[in-house]
Amino acid sequence: MANIELIKVEERPGGQLLFSVRVTAAAGKIELPIAIKDQGSVASNETTVLQSALGFAKELEASIRLRLGIEQQSV
Repeated sequence: MANIELIKVEERPGGQLLFSVRVTAAAGKIELPIAIKDQGSVASNETTVLQSALGFAKELEASIRLRLGIEQQSV
């Protein structure tokens, strides 16, 4: 199972926050910067960052499957 860490990196002008999402798994690790608009609370900001990371992961999976010629599995 992968370990996911969220690290708030900085606050930017205009209410934007930059987070780093660090994922560590048996296969290796990756760190993604994700910028979001401040949602008003720490919990809401973390949820938004995780939803953004999940969306990115799903798009990456689809792209990799396409590149490898693997059919999409039904969910």
